Amino acid sequence: MFSIVVNEFAHWREQARELLRRNIHPDRLSWRHNKQHSLFGEAESQDYLSLAVQEQTPTISRDFLHLAEKVACYRDDDRWALLYSVAWRLVFEDRNLLGCAIDSQVSRLLAMRKAVGRDKHKMEAFVRFRSLDVAEKDHLSSAKIPAATTEYFVAWFEPEHLIVPLVTPFFVKRFHNMNWSILTPDACVHWNQEQVLFTEGATKPMDINDELEELWKEYYANIFNPARLKLKAMQSEMPKKYWINLPEAPLIAELTRTSGQRTDTMISKGSSARWRKTAKSRYVQACQKKLRERHCQGE
Repeated sequence: MFSIVVNEFAHWREQARELLRRNIHPDRLSWRHNKQHSLFGEAESQDYLSLAVQEQTPTISRDFLHLAEKVACYRDDDRWALLYSVAWRLVFEDRNLLGCAIDSQVSRLLAMRKAVGRDKHKMEAFVRFRSLDVAEKDHLSSAKIPAATTEYFVAWFEPEHLIVPLVTPFFVKRFHNMNWSILTPDACVHWNQEQVLFTEGATKPMDINDELEELWKEYYANIFNPARLKLKAMQSEMPKKYWINLPEAPLIAELTRTSGQRTDTMISKGSSARWRKTAKSRYVQACQKKLRERHCQGE
């Protein structure tokens, strides 16, 4: 039995390549994270690199590597063993295995990728930055914030899976001209407009008072359309577990409670508003017609 220690996807890929070159069956491996204690003593954990190479260049498709990169973010310690098992089968049993969606292992990998993709989408949609007072930036000393920084933004999010490295390029591209940090229980990512820095996870969000947040809540309350309120659809797209991190969340209950009354008000006022708009439109059209007629007579 070989005990394999893995830190991240790149490390797993390196280890898996050497294991496949030696055609080591998945049943002979015990995968664990570097923080986990091995069930096997060091004496029992043999050095697999001493085994003879049987497959000099094992071939793995790009489709599998793209799939594995996403699955590596799934919060499950068994993901490394599952990925290697499928990789071994692709090399030594069936190169077209990924096309068999009913295979139990392939089906599980696809479900894991879907869950990671959904979590990534939620993080991109629901992260909310708050402006951090420059005097308080010492709380983020590990972020290496430039001394001349006058404006800094911080966000807190609790993802289901280990997606911080996966989602970082999105936030760097979208908020390239901002100095920011995203704190999560698993890992924190910081951007100072020049480089990305990852640090250990945070235990709790920072307590930040942001004036812009009050403006955002006022804006959200004014654009809320009670006539289009669909609670089930809203909760399907934005589950309640994410509400705690949204500044507009406290408004949702009140806006929902009064939606019926506000809808009635909109209906009662809407007819006259539409008529005034229509009348104005007809007046403008009439004026334009007269101008065109004058222009034609002048010619």
